[in-house]
Amino acid sequence: MKKKEKSRVWDIPANAIITPIEILLAVLLLFIIILVFEVNRSSNELADLTERSGVYQKEVMDLNADSSTLAETSVNFIQSPVDGEGSPIVGPLKAYAKELGMGRLAKDIAERFQSYDVSDEVKSNISNAAGIAETMLELQNHALALVRSVYTLPPIPELDIIPDVPLTEEEQAMSEEARIGLAKSLVLNGEFSQMKYHIAENVNASIGILQQSFSERSAEIKQHVGILRSGLWAVIIAIIVILFFGTTLIRLTLVNPLRKHAEEIAADQNMTENNGVREMRVLVNAYNALLTRRARLETILRSAAETDALTGLQNRYSLEQNILDSGEDRSSMAVIVFDVNFLKETNDSKGHLAGDRLLCTSGRCICECFGTEDGTNCYRVGGDEFFAVLRGCTEKEVKARLARFKEALSRENISIAVGYAFAEEGSEDAFNMLTLEADRYMYENKKEIHAAHGYAS
Repeated sequence: MKKKEKSRVWDIPANAIITPIEILLAVLLLFIIILVFEVNRSSNELADLTERSGVYQKEVMDLNADSSTLAETSVNFIQSPVDGEGSPIVGPLKAYAKELGMGRLAKDIAERFQSYDVSDEVKSNISNAAGIAETMLELQNHALALVRSVYTLPPIPELDIIPDVPLTEEEQAMSEEARIGLAKSLVLNGEFSQMKYHIAENVNASIGILQQSFSERSAEIKQHVGILRSGLWAVIIAIIVILFFGTTLIRLTLVNPLRKHAEEIAADQNMTENNGVREMRVLVNAYNALLTRRARLETILRSAAETDALTGLQNRYSLEQNILDSGEDRSSMAVIVFDVNFLKETNDSKGHLAGDRLLCTSGRCICECFGTEDGTNCYRVGGDEFFAVLRGCTEKEVKARLARFKEALSRENISIAVGYAFAEEGSEDAFNMLTLEADRYMYENKKEIHAAHGYAS
């Protein structure tokens, strides 16, 4: 005994496939948004870091440059305060005043660095450099005051910014030559040069620390951005993979079955169960059930259209359809026409139920004696009129059936007028001719029966 093959049907609903895909895609899209936001934030941080690095290093170099420029311009004036004619050389002094007026003094830079996001070491170095620069500035201003006490400068407004350092009584008591010599000793000694060296040393150390710090932080941010971008690509690839397999799964479980079922519907066939989701199986079962109900309804309607409801025999429509369908059949044909006698009298005297029983008994006798195995060759074509059509028979067989029919009538105690006609080759035209001939014989038989019972013809 063969085992019944099981249909390979996925017993899961479509939502069990689609909903997880939707949730997973939503989560991955959220990840993409977060990653993009974080990449932008890190990129902005890197740009800000680069900008701040430039600002910080510039200010550190400005501290060194400004202190050097101030020292150079002041020393130039102190070394040669007047020209050969004894007039003050105010060019270097103007440059010195201009530098003072730019507001980039070391102490200002040091104050700003206290609020910057730099290491304490850098802040300490800048403070040290600024302190030294302030000391140098004080020495320069003191030296300039000594020189200006010897040489009277012309009234130039931009020079008013240079502080006028008061001289001590001892310095005031010095000769002009001694004051000039003191001024030069303040800015031209080894200690003053050492101060410039220490400023440069602190500045260079600060720049090195800043560059290393910003380089390390920049590398961290770039590494972080690289990881984020890798994660972003991974999520994008994951979405592509999910979409590919998701669409493939949907195609296999929904689209392909729907296409196949659409072809089956177009061909008016039952749907076959195959791989698909639960909804597809529900659709298949519902449609097949609908076809089954339709087939049953068609059977009922066909039976109602082709069958006589009272006797169960075929009706006139079936007779005409049978003749049309067998138009190419050229085998022998016999047409037997029946008419039930005394139906009206039975209805009038015994009631219509008795008349109906008479018709049913008549139909049963006709079918019993003339019917084929499927019983589709016997017809009730009117109230008391019946037909039987025999094909592939001989006239001898027809007469033998008529003899059995007479015995059946006697057994059932009913009276039916009958007439037949036979042809060796049947056709639609032959049927019409045989019908006319059989009908004529039937009416002759009916007259005989009525006469035998005392009815006028």
